[in-house]
Amino acid sequence: MEYDYEGSLKPPLPESIPAIARLDRILNRPIASLIVRIALRLGLRPNHLTVAAFVIGVIGASLFLEGTPRGFLLAGIITYVGNLLDAADGMLARTKNLCTRFGAYLDLYLDRLTDFFVLGAVGYGFFRYSGRLDFFIVSMFGLAAYMLQVLLYYLEREYRNVKTGSGASGDFRGLVYLGILFFSVINRLEIVIAILVSIPVLNMIYRFVRFWIIERPEEPPPPAP
Repeated sequence: MEYDYEGSLKPPLPESIPAIARLDRILNRPIASLIVRIALRLGLRPNHLTVAAFVIGVIGASLFLEGTPRGFLLAGIITYVGNLLDAADGMLARTKNLCTRFGAYLDLYLDRLTDFFVLGAVGYGFFRYSGRLDFFIVSMFGLAAYMLQVLLYYLEREYRNVKTGSGASGDFRGLVYLGILFFSVINRLEIVIAILVSIPVLNMIYRFVRFWIIERPEEPPPPAP
């Protein structure tokens, strides 16, 4: 089967999405396309890549728990490979015309589990490495904030009855794992933890304010005297 790289990509992001999200398609998707080519030759299906991405992500998370620079380096590389597999599953599904509702939700379920394990392991691993209890507490708060912002995102979509998204959440997730790789390589996971706390909190505030301003119904005019 001939592989069409452009046809395997999601539609272009809307102009309203911050330009940084487009870096995922510049940096990660070309590498993921190599996985798609291999999967086509092996006759793999998208769900195979989805499950493989989850398994590799959990293996990477377990290496963060070692709390050593060597463990951080290996964990960063492995979790990034898992993210590439996660990007490749959708590209493979679009290539083989195998996009299904079950596959989309399986991807969502396993992505959230992977995020939970990886980000939790980053916080605990850095605590073992540095002995800084304050950073561990902050990282657990950041993990809760990250998972909460994901919940609010899908609640907002449900409220607005949005059936299909822009795909930006997957692109942003790709950048998260690229960042984890970078800061694992230079052994600065405390920066990951700082970002894990600040970005989700700011995002939640932004989403609530936008929801309040845009979605709040207008008050009915007072009754005539």
